[in-house]
Amino acid sequence: MKHLIFTLVLLFSYMNALTLPNNFEANFTQTINNNGKKLYYKGKIFYKNDQILWKYSYPVKKYIWINEKVYVYEPNLMQVTISKRPKFTLQNILKNAKKEKNFYVTKINNKKVYFVYDKTIKSLHYKDDAGNLVTITFSNTSTKPLKTSIFIPTYPEDVDFIYQR
Repeated sequence: MKHLIFTLVLLFSYMNALTLPNNFEANFTQTINNNGKKLYYKGKIFYKNDQILWKYSYPVKKYIWINEKVYVYEPNLMQVTISKRPKFTLQNILKNAKKEKNFYVTKINNKKVYFVYDKTIKSLHYKDDAGNLVTITFSNTSTKPLKTSIFIPTYPEDVDFIYQR
C-alpha cells in the first residue's frame, strides 16, 4: 500500500518547468515488472487542485481517492481502507526535479522517479520497495473542467472499514 500511495502522490505535482493544468484526466496503464514477469493494471485518473481519483478497471475494479485522506475502495472485497494523506503536497514534491537525458528525475524518500514530459506528463517509472520496476503510462489526456463531486468517496453503506495509521 505504501508504494501505491507514494506513486499516487507523486504523479500530479507542479514543478519549475513542468506543470499540469488545474484539471487533468487521462487513461493509464500501470505495469509492474518483476524479473521478466509483468502485471498490468488499467484505468482512468482524474486530478483537480490537489485531489486525485484513480479508477482501476482491469484486472479488477478499485477506486482510490486522495483528498484530505486516502480512501481505497475495493468492490470485490466490499472494503474501504482509510489512511492519512502523506505530508508532502502535490504542488511541491517535484520542485527539485532535474532534466537528465530524456527524463526529468526527482528523488523522494531515497527513491529516484523518472518522468517523461512533453507539454504534459506522459509516463513515469521507478523501482518499488520490492525492487520491481513500476511504469505508468498516460494516454487520451484532457484538461476539461472536472466536477469536484467526483473526488468525494462513494461506496455502499455495508462495506467493511480498515483504518491505517
